[in-house]
Amino acid sequence: MLVNIYGSKELFVNEYRTLLADRILTHFNFDTEKEIRHLELLKLRFGESQLNLCEVMLKDVADSKRINTRISEEKAEAATSADASAAAAEEPLAVNSMVLSAQFWPAFREGKIQLPEQMQGALDNYTRSFETLKGNRTLDWKSHLGLVQVELELKDGKTLQLSVTPVHAAIIWHFQEKVKWTVDELSSVTQMSTHALRRKIALWQSHGLLREESADTFVLVEEHKGTKDLGSVVMEEEEAESAMASVQDQREEELQVVWSYVHGMLTNLESLPLERIHSMLKMFAMQGPGSECTEEELRGFLDRKVKEQKLIYATGVYRLPKHPA
Repeated sequence: MLVNIYGSKELFVNEYRTLLADRILTHFNFDTEKEIRHLELLKLRFGESQLNLCEVMLKDVADSKRINTRISEEKAEAATSADASAAAAEEPLAVNSMVLSAQFWPAFREGKIQLPEQMQGALDNYTRSFETLKGNRTLDWKSHLGLVQVELELKDGKTLQLSVTPVHAAIIWHFQEKVKWTVDELSSVTQMSTHALRRKIALWQSHGLLREESADTFVLVEEHKGTKDLGSVVMEEEEAESAMASVQDQREEELQVVWSYVHGMLTNLESLPLERIHSMLKMFAMQGPGSECTEEELRGFLDRKVKEQKLIYATGVYRLPKHPA
């Protein structure tokens, strides 16, 4: 029934893969036993090859759990040595990571954030530990994704414990340096757009922790009078924002891979009809989930390239312009 709704096995598997990735990265949960059971059942229906990428994704989660444990143990051993005080000073924030094999995961939602120095320092320390453990491998952090456990101690002695995104954590972190910030000032230190910042600040405003003193100027409210369970409310707000790129963005990225093949074909063969391009793509570029492209979809994509003056279409064949735009 679900396959009929999605139209094909490939579309269903691609959608399941995106949902699986989103569940893992939104909840940051290393317990994948339930997901493994679901995957084994789907394998019975769709076969091993269709779900290989999902299997790699779940393996990444299990490997990440082991890596975090190993790095934590090594830091604990360092803390018991003679340099315990130095180790504590070097690593004020504990970090757990989800180490993902990017080529096997759907495209991530893009975002930009310059983390506060202490937060970035904790990630850099983790990277060094990872490089020591893995030798020739390193980490490329998606700093806007993940969860941060935050403890806020207010002026009235009340302590609030929350689970928020790195972006929300970075914003509230800066308010411990000074209690008043303009949106432009925060934009400068976080390297985020003012529009994105206002949207994120709104969460802290809605729970009475930040107040807009004047247009685009915010102050910290140090005596919280709210009654809501902030930990759950923050998470509910963030669940609405997927960790993955939109389906349209993912498809656009896949079509850019198709374009690189088409460009190579036409560079070598000069001109080709649609049918020949499609058959060659099926042989060389449409092997994995998400890479399928119907002839009609390919026609629309190539016609778009013609409008962008990156292709010429004449007498039933496509060719590259002599001076590409």
